[in-house]
Amino acid sequence: MWYVPQCSVCVIMLPATTKKRDLTDKQEKFINCLIANGGKVGQAVAEAGYRETSRSWLMRTLKDEILDRTRSMLASYSVKAAHRVTEGLDADGTVPMNQMDMRLKSAEAILDRVGLGKKQITEVQGEIVHGVVMLPAKDKPKEVEVVIDV
Repeated sequence: MWYVPQCSVCVIMLPATTKKRDLTDKQEKFINCLIANGGKVGQAVAEAGYRETSRSWLMRTLKDEILDRTRSMLASYSVKAAHRVTEGLDADGTVPMNQMDMRLKSAEAILDRVGLGKKQITEVQGEIVHGVVMLPAKDKPKEVEVVIDV
């Protein structure tokens, strides 16, 4: 199910996500406006009908929902990013190389963030050697005289 956020600057459609908790209409509008306007928190606060002093409270209380929506947005752009990577293979030279390189780096960054990029695997090998090392005494042994009374 797709819906369009109720925001005056809305230009993208966001997938409806399953929420961990119920949000009020104002909170929902704030998150939709925040995503739609590219992360301009002050503008989203005003458009949702909150006071400017509510900014930090909103960000703190809605951070999980904002992160979920951001992940969804990145996931939706991952298809376009994958297309850009394969498009670079079929480049015919009409797009300047520096633009193609910049697009490819952006596409790779998105794919890395959604977990489809290159993975680094580090292999660590080590050999454990057990042994006992005998060190000489620090001082010469002292001569001790033992006297036994009988």
